[in-house]
Amino acid sequence: MKRHLNLGVVLALLLLSIPASADAMRCNNALITEGDSTAEMLLKCGEPMLREELSRNEVNHLGNLVQVKFGERWTYNFGKNEFMRFVTVRNGVVTDIENGPRGE
Repeated sequence: MKRHLNLGVVLALLLLSIPASADAMRCNNALITEGDSTAEMLLKCGEPMLREELSRNEVNHLGNLVQVKFGERWTYNFGKNEFMRFVTVRNGVVTDIENGPRGE
């Protein structure tokens, strides 16, 4: 019995050491997941606190370095008792959801 208890404690500690991944975001009673549309996210969660353009430098067909927009990062702040959420959006679709620091 003691051996099973020790194994349980070890497994619990291992699970706690795994970084948190936020593949979903809860807004009120709704759930947003990767693959959902931005329209659906706006209906369920409202406007984000911040929208930032994501861009990168690329060389065009003339050999010139140009800045190309490839998506947006939306920041949701659900209050000081909740983690902020950073949502990456590409072509109107949620592609990534990350936990941020505690909100304010």
